[in-house]
Amino acid sequence: MTLNYTEIILIGFGVGIFLYLAELAWVYGGLAGYHSILKPDYFTPVSLIIAARDEEKNLKTNLKLWLAQKHDSFEVIVVNDCSYDNTAFLLKEYQRKHSHLQVINLEETNLFKGGKKQAISIGIKGAQFDRVLFTDADCKPNSEDWLASMNAQFSNQKKIVLGVGVYEKTKGILNYLIRTDAIQVAIQYMGMAARGFPYMGVGRNLAYDKKLFFEIGGFKKHIDLKWGDDDLFINETARGKNTAICAIPNAQTVSLAKKSWMDWFIQKRRHISTSGRYRFSTKILLSLKPARLVIYYSMLIAGLFLPVLRSSFIASALIVYFAHAFIFIFLRNKIGKVQAFYLFPIIEIVLFVLNILIYLSVWINKPKNWN
Repeated sequence: MTLNYTEIILIGFGVGIFLYLAELAWVYGGLAGYHSILKPDYFTPVSLIIAARDEEKNLKTNLKLWLAQKHDSFEVIVVNDCSYDNTAFLLKEYQRKHSHLQVINLEETNLFKGGKKQAISIGIKGAQFDRVLFTDADCKPNSEDWLASMNAQFSNQKKIVLGVGVYEKTKGILNYLIRTDAIQVAIQYMGMAARGFPYMGVGRNLAYDKKLFFEIGGFKKHIDLKWGDDDLFINETARGKNTAICAIPNAQTVSLAKKSWMDWFIQKRRHISTSGRYRFSTKILLSLKPARLVIYYSMLIAGLFLPVLRSSFIASALIVYFAHAFIFIFLRNKIGKVQAFYLFPIIEIVLFVLNILIYLSVWINKPKNWN
């Protein structure tokens, strides 16, 4: 039996809707149904590690917030990664006032150039406690319970805790795109982790067991890359049984988004370039979303040009649109209030096109440096 053009479009659109709803049910539904431990753990000792290079300005703003976390037994370790500004002097002043602040100063030599992975590794070695948490110098906690809330997700079985890092709201379309992209990425990796398939985390809000780090040899499998201390490490070590997620709005970290399109483009190139090192199973799962986008929207556009399908396609698309948009209402207790959530299904098309362009740029010329 030979299918005509209209039947092919109809079947293709049906496949697209199925993939769309399946993603919403599996990823978004997985996160919606996940229950993080809400009672903070203020007692189990924990070390917070921050790697900082030339971060005097950000540390002056944010370090006091990390030091003021509510907890009975914790330390903050700042690894000064070969800074050329006044970071060392600032940290020395903070140490005089805060006994739980530990500073490790690294100096650049002909043989040692520093780098985030080296700084984090040294910080972990110097940590007093088995549980180590991570954030960046340009981040601030969403509440004074951030540390205790992340700490509460650990157990005898759960050795990795994935948190959410969001960006501060400012004016402009770029800021909205960056914030939207961060939320969508968070929903995807948190939702998949909730279903037992963790594949990445963000260094802005991450925790794991110190022993686990040394058992697998730290970052040795991807030490040739300057980045990947978060997503590649998690992709290598995280599994359904040993990973928890902290889906609590008060346990998010907040950082400033890039202010220029070029800076964001470079940042995204760096992140995307690590995905080639993911496990094969992860690549297969992650390929389903772009496949869904291509099939669904191409069939929808094609159907709109056919009068016999137009009204039914519009009705179906509206149902899917509202299902996608308003599911954010049910995720508020997991990720917090999302600004203009009703625009997400539209913005994801823009982000998809931008990500394709960035993927192509990485394929043509892989990034070799942080900048």
